[in-house]
This record gives sequence, structure tokens and C-alpha cells, in this order.
Amino acid sequence: MSLRITQGMLYSRALGDVQSGLYRYSQLQQQISTGRRINRPSDDPAGSLRILPIRNDLRNLDQLTNNVALARETLNTGAGSLEDASAAMQRVRELTTQASNGTLSTSDRRSIGAEMEQLLNQMVGIGNSRRGDRYLFGGTENGTPPFELVTVNGHTRAVYHGNRESLEVEVAPGVTTALNVPGDRIFLQRDRGATLFSATPGGPATGAVPTGRGDTGVGFGELEVSFAGLHTDAPSTVTAGAGNTNALGQLSFTFTSAPDTLSIGGGPALNLPITDGNFTTADGRTISLTVTGVPATTTGTFTAKASLSIDGGETVTEVSDFSSSSISVRDSFDGSVLNVDVRTLARTGTEDVKYTGTFDALTTLITMRDLLRNEEGLPDDVVRDRIAQMMTEIDSAHDAVLDGVRELGFRSSSMDVLGNRVEGLRIARTESLSMVQDTDIAEAILELQKQDLSYQAALQVSARVVQTSLQGFLR
Repeated sequence: MSLRITQGMLYSRALGDVQSGLYRYSQLQQQISTGRRINRPSDDPAGSLRILPIRNDLRNLDQLTNNVALARETLNTGAGSLEDASAAMQRVRELTTQASNGTLSTSDRRSIGAEMEQLLNQMVGIGNSRRGDRYLFGGTENGTPPFELVTVNGHTRAVYHGNRESLEVEVAPGVTTALNVPGDRIFLQRDRGATLFSATPGGPATGAVPTGRGDTGVGFGELEVSFAGLHTDAPSTVTAGAGNTNALGQLSFTFTSAPDTLSIGGGPALNLPITDGNFTTADGRTISLTVTGVPATTTGTFTAKASLSIDGGETVTEVSDFSSSSISVRDSFDGSVLNVDVRTLARTGTEDVKYTGTFDALTTLITMRDLLRNEEGLPDDVVRDRIAQMMTEIDSAHDAVLDGVRELGFRSSSMDVLGNRVEGLRIARTESLSMVQDTDIAEAILELQKQDLSYQAALQVSARVVQTSLQGFLR
């Protein structure tokens, strides 16, 4: 059985050959114009599967490149702000050296205090530096200003509203870096040391001793020790008088009859009855008592209670047990606590308190401003002594700022290395992608010319083979 070749079959075969050549020709044209061998999955399904993960890697590397640029800019902005803070601290040191000069008058110190106030506001402004709408030194709480100065009853303290966390961003595969340093590590950096007591110049030591454990106060402070009346262990005929009393703690007493007398703490005996009598102990302390007569118990001890305060008397802690090694005294202003050993507490008076290691940048500026203003009316020698003590504290606070500059600077410089690493990875992946999907232009052009000749030949052959005559059609 023979196969009859019809005119329709010739047309279909010729058309298929021409279309096939035209499709291949247009493919080559597209590859040359786009520079890509694979423009759609159907061009090379296996190659397309290799392209997808490479392109995903490139998108991730592009994002890392943007992250490196963001990190570098943010770190440089933060480091620049801290350099300004360092310059301000250097100026604080210069002014403190000037203020420690004993020849300066009160008005001179107040003038320096005015500049210290400006430096304080400048330092708070630096702590509230922003990049765009984000605060640099608030940790991850970067939508609101991290630092604020709060003044209550004439006392100023710096409040930090941020947190201790850092904003982190990925800057290389598997590598993250912090974009900031929490502000309290720079402007409120404290390395708390011992708490020190010293009697106010011209006044006696009270006998109170710092425990050195659990204190939360900062800077300088004062512990006021006052007489708080008699404990319930006092003799029945004895009450506190209205005169001056500076004796505290356990006091011995001795009554005599005929004549009726009373001596306190081994001191001279006074005749009874007596109103607001000033009794003196053998060690020179005094207590004011009103005594109506001789009680049944003629010898023994009683307790003169004490009240302790570190906020100017706003809050007092009463002490009747003088065997305690730790009494907590709270400041109602900032909630800070001072722990006091009262076992040797014996006199009323005022103890100057220094919380060593707590003079951060902002506390230092507040303390210096207040010392130079001296609105509490401290004696000049006290002011000069405290200013002299501030020199080492200023250097420590400055070191914390410089540590921040160094840390941010180091991170910024590391961005150059990480940026080069990411760029190297991006180039390598780009080359891999090129090997899979890019067109070999020289080869494609030669193939296009070859295909063009084949296409033209197909057109000519088709024109000769397909004869559109009536005789051919009837056959």
C-alpha cells in the first residue's frame, strides 16, 4: 500500500519547517538582545531550577549591602555625637580646675556654674541625639527621648527612659552588629564603690557607719541624725525636756535620795525635781530631761532614740535598737536607699555622704552645677573640698564617654571589612548566575547567522516545492 502525498501535507510540512526556523531565529535574537540564554523556564527547565536559589542569594546579599550602609551611617552618627560629649567633658574638667582655685569669689563660682548649666543641657541634648525619627541612645526604646532632667524640691536627677538592649542588624551571612550603645552605659555609667561618711566641718562625728552594702544613692548626700525622744525603757519619772539634746543610744542613769539627784552617763548629778534640765555625760554629750523625782529603780540604762534622714527631713527613720548593723534610710525624692550601721551611733549631727563610683557624666554635671551655685549655703571650705574631690570623678565619667566613642568607632570600621566580604560574595554569586543564564554573545551571533541562512533556504525550498497550480491541486 502506497502513501499518497497530498497538497495539504506539503503545505503543512513547509509551514512547520518555516515556523520552526523562525522560532529558533527569534530565540537567538532575544538571547542576543537580553544577554540571557534563559529568559523563561521553558528555555531550559533544569537551568531555571539552578537560577532560582542563586537569585534568592543575590537578593539577600543586596539587603546585606544596604544593612552595612545603614549600620555604618548610624554608627558614625552616634560616634560623632559622643565626640561632642567628650569635648563637653573636657570643658567640664577645665572649669572644675578653674573653680578649685581658692581665690575665686562666690560670684565667680556662680558664673562658672552658669556655664556648667549650659554644658549639662548640652549633654542631655547629646544623649537625646536622633537619626531620622529614632533616638540613638535609648536602646530598643528609640521612639521617645531617653534622657530627662527631673527636679523636685530643688534636687535634680537624670532619668533614663530607655532600656539596656541594643538594636541589631545582620550585616553578613550569620553576622549581626549592634547599631547603638544603650545610653545609660555612657551617660549614666556607674561602677559603685564604697559609701563614705565624713562629719560636716565644724561638727562632731555622729558615730554612724556606712554598711557599704545595698546603697543606691548617687553623688553627694547628707545623713541628718536627730534626737527622737526617749524609748519606753526610760525611768517612770523621766521625760524628754525641751532643751538641746545631742546624746543618743544607751545612757546609764544613777538616782540618789536625800538629796534627790540624777546623773546621766557618769556625768555630774543635778538636784531634783528639774524641768528641762541639761544633763551632761562623762564624755561631754548632753541631754535635756524633765525629772519629777526618784523612781523605784535607781540605777540602769535607758535609750535616747534617733531619727535618720537623707532627704532633708522629708522622710525619717526612727532608731530605738542600737544593736542593729544595718538600718535602711530611704530618700522620698528618688527612692534611693542608704544603709547605716548604728551600733556606734552616739551623737546628733550631720554626716556628709559620698557614694563613690556613682558620678556618671550627667550626675557629675548636676553636682558641679549645684556646688558652684551653692544654694544650700555650704561653707566655702566645704565647697572647695567637694570640687577638688570631683576631679577624679570627672575623669571617670569622661572615660565612660570615650569608651562609647571607641566602641562605636570600632564597629563602624568593621563595616568596611564586612562590606567587602558581602561584595565578594555578591560578585561570586553573580558570576555563578552568569554562567547559568547569560548568553555567549559570539556563539549566539554565529548561530543567528547560521539560522538566518537556514531560514532563507527553507523559504526558498518551500516556495519551489509548493506549486499552487490547478493540476497540482487536483492530484
